[in-house]
Amino acid sequence: MAASPSLCNGFGYRAYQRVRCVVLLMVLSIPAFVAAAEKPLLRIGYVEFPPYEYQNEAGEAAGSFIELSQRVAEEAGYRVEFVYLPISRIYLFLQQGRIDVWPGLTGIPMLEKQVIVSASHPIRVELAAWFLGDTPPLTQFDDLRGKRLILISGYTYGGLANYLKGLDDVELTYTTNHRSALDMLQRDRGDYLLDYVEPIKSTPGHDSFKGLQHSFVRERIAGWIFSRERPDAVRYRDEFDAAYQRLRERDGHSTDFSSPAPGTLPGFPESLVRQAPAGVGE
Repeated sequence: MAASPSLCNGFGYRAYQRVRCVVLLMVLSIPAFVAAAEKPLLRIGYVEFPPYEYQNEAGEAAGSFIELSQRVAEEAGYRVEFVYLPISRIYLFLQQGRIDVWPGLTGIPMLEKQVIVSASHPIRVELAAWFLGDTPPLTQFDDLRGKRLILISGYTYGGLANYLKGLDDVELTYTTNHRSALDMLQRDRGDYLLDYVEPIKSTPGHDSFKGLQHSFVRERIAGWIFSRERPDAVRYRDEFDAAYQRLRERDGHSTDFSSPAPGTLPGFPESLVRQAPAGVGE
């Protein structure tokens, strides 16, 4: 039996209306897609430094400094791509301009002439000497003389690693991460472990190390570190600083370490204390 012309026309009209709506929605969406595509892309390197930045189980960038960096970049009008790297690769990629920025610790001597650092320093981190058992706490820097120290490979500790390497009466042993460093300390491979407080406290099972204690060594500040190899590094830095300040005012935050006076263990080398954050200014 032949279909009714009016029925065919009804189906045709509704189909036409659906297609028309889809086309209209696509046309209306084009400006948003274009606007997103026009935003500059920033490649942000990050390392394993929990709880501030780390790679989660899904292989994604995570941590409080990562979240803040994402917000600041978006406020400044950028799209972001996070690149997970070992710390030594972070230094290399900044030197080569293969990443635009790293949210990390300032005052790294090997990067001094190759990066520009934000004026904003939202995080302060404590470096400590960790120990077990009957090992005495540190009261002054010279307490490290004649001792065995465990260090994380690739960490400069703001120039402290090279300083210690130059001392004849300090024995240095290196390992790859926070957990293996704790294991080495437990196996008596060193008297003290030099590592940062929050990453150690974020290491799964750290509280199972009976008698684990730490002595304060120094404070360090973190900011956004931009590669000088990128043509727009100064603009990136300025726009990040402005965006961060806007977010602080909007969120009602007042804490910032833009003009820090980091503390140190008594007797800490003055040459390292005097070092300004690498690359501040031009």
